[in-house]
Amino acid sequence: MLIRLNVIDRQGKKTVIEVEEGTSIRDAIEDKIAPDNFGNCGGICVCGTCHVYVNSNDFQKIATPAEDEVSTLKEETAKPTEFSRLGCQIELKKEHNDITVTIAPE
Repeated sequence: MLIRLNVIDRQGKKTVIEVEEGTSIRDAIEDKIAPDNFGNCGGICVCGTCHVYVNSNDFQKIATPAEDEVSTLKEETAKPTEFSRLGCQIELKKEHNDITVTIAPE
């Protein structure tokens, strides 16, 4: 099943991408948009460079972050908000179809 993901890049441009279910947000963005300085650790939840803001209307669709993600968000990211998540920690499923995320500033 293809999942539609709406991505707003650091310049404010919206791109709609479709990826296979089970793909992480980090991998979807890296493969389709390839922004600079994004997802540097390869998806192991240590660098914080795949920091995204999940649209407030979509945030409740995503599982609560694990302790290691919360720690990385606090220690490694600039300007975390209540809607901050690491893209490497969210595997896209059918219930996430058509969610919107914004790539956080570097």
